Amino acid sequence: MKHHLLRWLSLLLAVVTVLSFAGCTPKEEDTGAGRPFSTVLPGDPECLDPQFTENENAVFIIRNTMEGLLRPDADGNPVPAGCSGYTVSEDGLSYLFSLRENSYWFSKDRDPERPERVTSRDYVFAFRRLVDPAMRSPYAEDFRCIRNAAAIIEGKKEPSYLGVSAPDGNSVLFELDYPDPEFPKLLARTCAVPCNQEFFESTKGRYGLDDGAVLCNGAFYLTKWNYDQYSDGNFLTLKKCPVYHDPDTVFPNSLQFTILRGREAADADFAQGNADVLLTDVLHDSYLHDKDYTVMTSAPTTMGLIFNPENELLQNKSIREALAYGIDRAALDRYVSEDVQMAYGVVPPAVTLLGSSYRAVQADEPLCTPYAPNKAAKLFAEAAEGLGLGTMNSVRVMVPSTTADTDALLAMCQNWQELFGYYIGIETVSPEEYRNRLSSGDYSIALYGITPERDGCCAAMQAYVSHAALLGLENRYFSKLAEGLAHPTNMADVGKLCAEAEKTLIGTYTFIPLFYKNRYLIATAGNRDIVFDPFTNSADFIGAKYLPD
Repeated sequence: MKHHLLRWLSLLLAVVTVLSFAGCTPKEEDTGAGRPFSTVLPGDPECLDPQFTENENAVFIIRNTMEGLLRPDADGNPVPAGCSGYTVSEDGLSYLFSLRENSYWFSKDRDPERPERVTSRDYVFAFRRLVDPAMRSPYAEDFRCIRNAAAIIEGKKEPSYLGVSAPDGNSVLFELDYPDPEFPKLLARTCAVPCNQEFFESTKGRYGLDDGAVLCNGAFYLTKWNYDQYSDGNFLTLKKCPVYHDPDTVFPNSLQFTILRGREAADADFAQGNADVLLTDVLHDSYLHDKDYTVMTSAPTTMGLIFNPENELLQNKSIREALAYGIDRAALDRYVSEDVQMAYGVVPPAVTLLGSSYRAVQADEPLCTPYAPNKAAKLFAEAAEGLGLGTMNSVRVMVPSTTADTDALLAMCQNWQELFGYYIGIETVSPEEYRNRLSSGDYSIALYGITPERDGCCAAMQAYVSHAALLGLENRYFSKLAEGLAHPTNMADVGKLCAEAEKTLIGTYTFIPLFYKNRYLIATAGNRDIVFDPFTNSADFIGAKYLPD
């Protein structure tokens, strides 16, 4: 009775406030709730099928409209979402999740008075889709630890043999082929959300392709997806879900995503005051030091020098080794902007281990090739003589024009000239030309950034494995270490294996780390408690509040 009375009083106050043109209720003023949030996307999401899409814009939308058994909290740790709790067997091979009784599916075409519950069958169907080779999910390999997943991915068994089952409608059982201490983190990813088989089949191949073919189970649901590749004014609208299991934790009443064409357009739109939030890779000094903006910064990317594997000169390991020993990071540090910090390892600071930054657990300075000018000069001279080197005029470091730290690179090249007697210049090109020339092999050296697709040491090393062809990386020991990280028995082994893998990779001189690069979430003043995921370049708005100073 008391609860109903309080709701009546709140409603009365809201009506009075609206009539007096105050703009928001006292409750909203106190909590920051009930406000719409707007942000910009640099492109169309294309497809909102969680088990299939890799599109960053799509992942951003899915993160706010769908949830799996677990979700990442503000620190990136997996916490219960679609489940009320779970247990793990002593051998780490079984995970039993209890589903929430009030987790429901919803869409713009559904009646909130007649909600359909999310069941364990929805999770079984989703994970079978995920590993089905006919599906060609880019995430399948990440879930090889689930029993029979490897055989299914390789076409040796049917998806029905996957070790994901529904003991009843209220629980989901995962059985693994080997323990994976990072398995809960895998389940917190957007690809691990459920899929309603009946709805999926009803879309007749259009699942996730328009606002009528999307079914949500998260804090928000999709009401409108307007996109025309030949027109401007494209957008997506999300609204607070009326049947969400924990409505008091959802603060915004809606989310508006404006779809633009490219990062530069998105940055410009935010600068003109057309959005509350911007996610960007580009350093904007004006925002960092302006009280009208809040900036969240994380460094998920390691930028380093890569060498064209087809370049005869740079195929010589001694040449690359000499260049590495000829980099004085301490001297370069004074040239770098706030956009980066000097890198001594290959795993970026945003990667976590045991709840802390991996870089705090494993110091990077002992790993990297130290500055040794005499050794560098000797290595280079011996290699140059063996190669009959006459000039290096054709060798340039190709850099995208969005890079803010060319002064540090110029200082590096000047030091190389003093050490080796050869000039290696900087070539700044547009982002489009940069991508095209990397693809065609029209470069000698390039500054290149590598970002893991998710948090974790295994993902950090797999990022380099996936770039092996570009780097010209052929090292069996490194491959063995990276494979070991995919099958760890405990977190202590993860740290040791990752440190050894870093050391081995650096010793190949196929990737010479230079900078840890930032990504940014920039919000206008008063917008708070937005959870930023720098790896997927997305944000979770479920707890976002507007609390002006």
